[in-house]
Amino acid sequence: MNKIRLFCGLLLSCTCFHSAFADNWQPLTGADTLRELVSGATAELTLKTGVVAVGTYHADGTAQIEAWNEIFERTWAVSGDDQVCYSSDVETNCYRFEENTDVASEYRSTHIETGETIVFQIVDAKAAPVSGEALRDGDGGLGAPSASEVAAALSNPNSSLGSMNFQFDYIAYQGDIPGAGQANAIRMLFQPSLPYTINETTNLFMRPAVPVIFSQDVLNPAGGFNSKGVDLGDISFDASLAKTLPGGFVVLAGMAGTLPTATDDALGLDQWLLGPEAALAMVGPWGVAGALVSHQWDIAGEDDYDTSITGGQYFYAFNLKDGWQINSSPTFSYNHKATSGNKWSFPLGIGFSKTNIIGGRPWKFGLQYWHFISSPDAFGPDYQVRFSVSPVVELPW
Repeated sequence: MNKIRLFCGLLLSCTCFHSAFADNWQPLTGADTLRELVSGATAELTLKTGVVAVGTYHADGTAQIEAWNEIFERTWAVSGDDQVCYSSDVETNCYRFEENTDVASEYRSTHIETGETIVFQIVDAKAAPVSGEALRDGDGGLGAPSASEVAAALSNPNSSLGSMNFQFDYIAYQGDIPGAGQANAIRMLFQPSLPYTINETTNLFMRPAVPVIFSQDVLNPAGGFNSKGVDLGDISFDASLAKTLPGGFVVLAGMAGTLPTATDDALGLDQWLLGPEAALAMVGPWGVAGALVSHQWDIAGEDDYDTSITGGQYFYAFNLKDGWQINSSPTFSYNHKATSGNKWSFPLGIGFSKTNIIGGRPWKFGLQYWHFISSPDAFGPDYQVRFSVSPVVELPW
């Protein structure tokens, strides 16, 4: 019986419904019975082809879910006489269990809050759903991470999750130059994040950022603005090490650079840039807050002018329920070579995001609004709207 119970947690991550419920379901009650059900259990679930989640529940009330190269920490406990509850940093879910007295080795679990019922059968010590219906993407369970857990992990600057990040921006400009208030830009930034895990607390990141410019108003030497696009902008990149310290602090250090890849001279610097970068963040059950700062100098390319720019971003995320977050990650810059009044670009940002599990794959969708409280007097951004799509992907190593 204990070996059979070892697999009961497997299908608690699936919300497939039994097509014909039996008449005789007997509740599994008693703290010792429920504790034996979960303690020492290992639940394995295929999220999608090639991706397996493994949940391990220990007798001391701790647990880990390993999926998508990330480890999600949990605790679990028996509640009262008839419930088992598991808790992550962002949520708690509780279940009741029943045994079908008419069908051997058939079980049913019910999520206390949502009322979702899951029927599974144990045959030769392996669990399988009773219903032939396709599994529906739910909010996780004993065998898989929930949308809220994935959302919190994606906000961690030292996450081991791989993702493809697509950021679509609309930028409205302002400035003293005639016509600056009517200028705007529409861009997409593609930035994959494929961390290489060195140990449990340390990851190596190498992240290119590829800007695709759909339209961009640039100053015409003869007066007014011309619209440029579709073009490729200057590709930037960073290579850094991130480490999680006791207390939830994350530190990051490395190098950042920019390549002269713009397909139109008006949309790039025509210089090679390089310099250091560093970040500090605090990660907790409530979310994350931190800042990243880099400085780049020109090291090759166009030598008619010098470039010295300090840039970066501050970021925050507050975890809510069901994969929702209040978050933003505005970018800022300080051009040391610009004239007075044209050095700073600094926005205040607010936004929200929602993480969903679609087809076994986590997707994070976000919308942000930035208002620039400091911008170059001559010509600079006034406000920016960003829509982002970030699917989690399998790592190639």
